[in-house]
Amino acid sequence: MSVSISTRRANMENRNCPAMKKRRLEVSKWLQGLNFLSLPEDIVSKITAEITLKEAVRMSAVCSNLRRAWIYHPNLDFDISIVPASGIATVHEHSSKHKRNQHSGQHNRMMGIKTFIDTVNLILEEHSGLAVNRLAVKFGLHKAHANAIDRWISFAIASKAKVVALDFSPYLGPYENNYSFPYHLFHKQNSSHLQVLRLYCVTLDSSHDFCGFSNLTTLALEHVLILQDFQFLLLKCPSLEWLSIRLCPGLHDLHVDEPLEQLKFLRVQGCAINRIKLHAPNLTSFEYRGGSKVHFALNECLKLKTASIKFNVEENLEYVFTEIPNGLPYVEALHVEVTVKTQIHGFTQAPLRFIYLRHLTMKITFANAKRFGKNAVLQLAYLLEAAPFLVDLHLDIAGKNCL
Repeated sequence: MSVSISTRRANMENRNCPAMKKRRLEVSKWLQGLNFLSLPEDIVSKITAEITLKEAVRMSAVCSNLRRAWIYHPNLDFDISIVPASGIATVHEHSSKHKRNQHSGQHNRMMGIKTFIDTVNLILEEHSGLAVNRLAVKFGLHKAHANAIDRWISFAIASKAKVVALDFSPYLGPYENNYSFPYHLFHKQNSSHLQVLRLYCVTLDSSHDFCGFSNLTTLALEHVLILQDFQFLLLKCPSLEWLSIRLCPGLHDLHVDEPLEQLKFLRVQGCAINRIKLHAPNLTSFEYRGGSKVHFALNECLKLKTASIKFNVEENLEYVFTEIPNGLPYVEALHVEVTVKTQIHGFTQAPLRFIYLRHLTMKITFANAKRFGKNAVLQLAYLLEAAPFLVDLHLDIAGKNCL
């Protein structure tokens, strides 16, 4: 799953490369010779998918054959690029150093937001609502704009969109002003079409009436305020394969009592989390980045073979040699990045073993080595004892006076 997602991301990044621009130009010229009214709607959708929504709307203004072709566009991606030039100016003017006063800047910003919302509303009202694949919004919105956002999500639900992405990260204001995800719009009859959900700067409120997403395979959360029982949400997504949680306050304990049968990839980064305890029999890849002293309990994940662990600052390597093999005992390929102070009195040997570990990459930065002593690097000698079946080892060591 992670490979296919990476491939799709690469394709999106390459949309603006010269080759893709040339291809879209060739497609647009070819489209002008077609009579769209005579083509089946699914064929029209596939054709218009080759160009962006903005390009489709622009071509419809200059070509009579394409006058209504854009209303079948499957990927509805809304960001600042859809706002007219005058609207873009008002959105950015509030941050200009040369603005006349705060009141004027705030007014211009509100007008820019209104322009964006009106533009999205207009496009969705004209769209056929057929064969929609993705609805994505990237703009600085928050709970004050909930009515408009709710209407957009209702459109996505009615259109049976497979992908919904709400990125309000340009806002980045107080979490209490976040837009709250509208669980109430979903029920068992309309929630089964959603496969990918990406939320940025959104709040997940408590909702025990939530019916769940039976076919959701991908869930990505970033700057999301999690107020609900997260275990409840995960158990309502039985098909979940790919889970990413980044910079989400309020999540201190990631645990699920029941098995997550389909989960294959898990990423947790930048969260003040104390425990990660899951039973995911098909989990193969795990990534963690953040503070240390987190308790890993993934020892029931028998297929977990690849892990990447990045800690902030450690007193020594003892935690690396104890917590990781205890919580991730079946890992075969491990990447570790950590900043350590020095060897601390009392750390003598690694009590646990990486029995299955074959490939280890470690990037270690020794801080304050001069102050605490010069023997910190000797801790690395325990690697040979902790991982007796290691096949290859790559060390990247940084820090003054650590040798």
